[in-house]
Amino acid sequence: MTVYENKHGRRPGRGIRPWLLIPKILSVGALFGGFLSASVMLHTQDPQTREQWTHQIAILSTLFLRLIVPAVICVILFGVLLFLQHPKPFMKMRWLRVKAALLVLTLPPLHLMGRSLINQARQALDAGQLDRVAELMGRFTLTVDLAVLAVIVVIVIGRHKPRLGQRPKPLAEQRLATVSDE
Repeated sequence: MTVYENKHGRRPGRGIRPWLLIPKILSVGALFGGFLSASVMLHTQDPQTREQWTHQIAILSTLFLRLIVPAVICVILFGVLLFLQHPKPFMKMRWLRVKAALLVLTLPPLHLMGRSLINQARQALDAGQLDRVAELMGRFTLTVDLAVLAVIVVIVIGRHKPRLGQRPKPLAEQRLATVSDE
């Protein structure tokens, strides 16, 4: 009886990386799905009464509080843990620096803008200013749409890993680096 020799598959001892990568991918999917569902909801509903606006804001708040915010926290946590496995080589990669810069430049401003708009919409709703609520929720819809686009760009950069003008190391240089690391 011959024993199967695994020449091309995963080998034991790859460490914790797969256990960090899989939850990160699931978290990115949850984040994208949450933003996309919020965007679809905002574009398809047309609330007219105070109760309809209250219901829409309550659903959006639940969606953000229970899905999007935990997904963002998980993505950041697992991303940092993956980065900390090999920080020096990762920092040399331009795609990672661009991705990190995009995240830092888009997530906090979009979060603060969206949170501010929702809070203002709640206050306008309590004051009975439905026209103001509609205006604020229109701006909130734009903010969510921009978040969807930002997440798409970050996902594409993270998946495609473009060189962005960075030359690959020649094979001889890669071999020298491998030998010197041992």
